Formats: sequence, C-alpha cells, structure tokens
Amino acid sequence: MKTAQSARHSHPLTWWVFFILLVSGVSFVIGTASELPPTVASHFDASGQPNAYMSHSGYIRFMLCLALGLPIAVVSLLTAVYSRATQMKLPNRDYWLAPERLDHTRAFLIAHGIWFGSLLVALTCCAHWLVLLANRTQPAHLSGQMFAVVMITFLLSTLAWIGALMLALRRPAGE
Repeated sequence: MKTAQSARHSHPLTWWVFFILLVSGVSFVIGTASELPPTVASHFDASGQPNAYMSHSGYIRFMLCLALGLPIAVVSLLTAVYSRATQMKLPNRDYWLAPERLDHTRAFLIAHGIWFGSLLVALTCCAHWLVLLANRTQPAHLSGQMFAVVMITFLLSTLAWIGALMLALRRPAGE
C-alpha cells in the first residue's frame, strides 16, 4: 500500500510545479512589498472603495500566509486524506477503488489536489496584484472590472478542474 510519501513520488512534475509556484508567489509578495504604502487599503466594498486597512507589515504577513499557508494546508489535507482513504464517494466508485486500482486512484487524486493548491497560489497572487494596483491610486480604488476578471477566471479554472476530475473518473469503455 502506498504511503503519502510514495504518492508524492508518483507525480514529481506536479509537485515541482506546485513548489515553483509557491516560491514564485512568495517572491512576488516580498518583491513587491516596497510598492505598498505604510497603511495598505486591504479590503474594498462593491464599488471599489476601501473599507478596511492594514499595516504594511501586517498585510505582507497576511498575504504570505495566504500565498504559502493556504495552498500548503489544502494540499497537505488532501494528500493525507487521499493517501489513506478506502471509502471515498467517487463516480464509478467500485471500479476506481478496486484493490488493483486503489493505489493509482489515490495517486491521481493527490496529484489533482496539488493542482488545486497551485490554483490557490495563482489566485492569491492575483489578489495581491489587485491590491497593489488599487493602492497606487489616490485615494485607493479597486477596479471592479479587474476583480471580476480574476474571480471569473478562478471560477472557470475551478470548474475546469472539477470537469477534469469527473472526466478522469469515467469508467473506461469495455470495463
């Protein structure tokens, strides 16, 4: 039976992409920190007006936790759950959880979870980019159009991620 560690080795490219995105995300937040004012407009109402502020250092710590901590927590949780689970609710469950396919199914689900973690890194970096842009204007203002583009892109990406999962878990023809 594969452990979480051996499952990590079954999709090394997936893990490397996730690691590179994490490092890039942290580098992006730290590298752009100097562009932010001492008090950062960090939350905005529906019209793009700031309605909450954070200290510069508080905002950077918060964004680093989001860019690093949230994706790592999600990937760690999914890896722990998928590497040990035997009773998962999946399409074609009996087929995919059959003893001869269980290790492959687990490794696939872990890799799929890692891709979602990568998507979270990208979302966090986009959110930070929007805050950077918003704080460049005086007074600070968040572009509703740009926010909508980021959120729609994330939603469509998440739907594609779910679609890819459902497509992969179809029962192969003739089985």
